[in-house]
Amino acid sequence: MAQHELALLEEACRTRDYIRDLDKAVRDDGVMIPSSQGSRLHPAIAESRQQRLALARMLVTLQIPGLDDDLPPAGRVRPASGARRG
Repeated sequence: MAQHELALLEEACRTRDYIRDLDKAVRDDGVMIPSSQGSRLHPAIAESRQQRLALARMLVTLQIPGLDDDLPPAGRVRPASGARRG
């Protein structure tokens, strides 16, 4: 493996660890957290989603199959009944 590929693999490993930390924060704190305007979605949810996308891109670049078998799947928002998808 070339030096630049090793560096990218190390970054992918750090990203995977970060995703685990974000997911743990959501498990510990709950999906909704208090704010000055009531409850809001935990910010770690959006960050976890972004990190999962970044990890997927790194793995594609390295031509490695997905490694998130032990990571819970990111939540998916379903469109409301009758809503059109664009």
